Amino acid sequence: MTPTPLSVSTPGSTPGDLAPIRLGTRASALATTQSGLVARRLEELTGRPVELVHIRTEGDVKTGSLASLGGTGVFVTALREALLDGRCDVAVHSLKDLPTTPADGLTFVTPEREDPRDALCARDGLTLATLPHGGRVGTGSPRRAAQIRAARPDLDVVDIRGNVGTRLNRALGPDADLDAVVLAYAGLSRLDRTDVISEILDVDVVAPAPGQGALAVEVRTADIASEPGTPPRAPDLAEAIHLLDHRPTRLAVLAERAVLARLEAGCAAPVGAHATVSGTALGLRAVVAAVDGSEQMSRTAETRLSLDVAPETIDAAARALGVAVAEHLLADGAERLAPLSASVPEKA
Repeated sequence: MTPTPLSVSTPGSTPGDLAPIRLGTRASALATTQSGLVARRLEELTGRPVELVHIRTEGDVKTGSLASLGGTGVFVTALREALLDGRCDVAVHSLKDLPTTPADGLTFVTPEREDPRDALCARDGLTLATLPHGGRVGTGSPRRAAQIRAARPDLDVVDIRGNVGTRLNRALGPDADLDAVVLAYAGLSRLDRTDVISEILDVDVVAPAPGQGALAVEVRTADIASEPGTPPRAPDLAEAIHLLDHRPTRLAVLAERAVLARLEAGCAAPVGAHATVSGTALGLRAVVAAVDGSEQMSRTAETRLSLDVAPETIDAAARALGVAVAEHLLADGAERLAPLSASVPEKA
């Protein structure tokens, strides 16, 4: 079902004269669709109208590969600046775009995650296994490119950019010059475009980006936190933000992003990670691949979660799992395969 368009309120016309919550978002179809989902939930939880504030980011303005633009953060910095200078009250990001380093003065939560897998969108319903020898596959992600090359070394993987529609047209449009493109399933699902998917790629074949499929709803920390004994500056927003957070999603992405942080891997590094919560078990698999797909290594681990302890303790356990998996990858020689900045742990 196509999401219902969000009504954007203007000052002076809000129901009951309630001040609107200003939600910062990129202006692309996918970004506004994702932000619209969050906006409707905030309206339900607070009873206040939400207006979308379109913010242009560096990634929207400049062309070239994401790695050449500086990688992680090119879609995020302008939104964060808008939050900090008061042009908006909330910002919505694709979590995989957020740098792993915390931003001073800002806090984010993670609503329930969409399917994190990647999707192949190919002409004639082809799959990764049935694409012709020498077939041309488009992606702007070094992670996807490396793992596709590892699975099918005979394919020609082409670097592409553009919004979802532009990329799909490269393989499925009337002037298509590619046999297939690889996109995140989550984005296609939110845009109601799963009909173009010819195959959902198994995470053991193409491990997703850390945080893929999840959204980050970011706010000013001062608005939702306070000194003991005093209320936060925006109590209704604080409660709504708390209710938006989905604990299993949070634990999974904390583990995945801890892998990325420990490896000190930028967007040019072919690193994938996938974590899941099952009962009290948090499982994680991470992959580091050579850019040309000639070699890749993976590590899998699991930890048990004590649900009767403080949330901060459970979060710390999730991060520790990610760090441990990354340490094993570094000890195995992951820095040989990919452009990582992390130091190799010393052996005891």
